[in-house]
Amino acid sequence: METPDERAERRRRTWTGGVTRSFEEAESMDLEFWLSATPAQRIRGMTQLIAEMHGWSGDGGPPPRLQRAVGGVRRRKG
Repeated sequence: METPDERAERRRRTWTGGVTRSFEEAESMDLEFWLSATPAQRIRGMTQLIAEMHGWSGDGGPPPRLQRAVGGVRRRKG
C-alpha cells in the first residue's frame, strides 16, 4: 500500500485538471471524466475513495472489503 506522500507524488505526475466557473460546469467535467474512464479505472477509483474515506473515520482498522455473499434461486411456492 502506498504512503500518503507516494500517492500525492503519483497524483502530481498523472492527474490533470481544469477550472470551472459554475457547479453545472463542474458536474459536466466530472461526468466526462468518469465516462471516459475504463470499467477497471472506475473500480480502482471507487476503491481508492472508500479507502480514503475509511482513513478519515479515524478508527485505524483496515478498510471494508466488498461482500462476497452469494444467493440462490428457488422456485416460488404455490
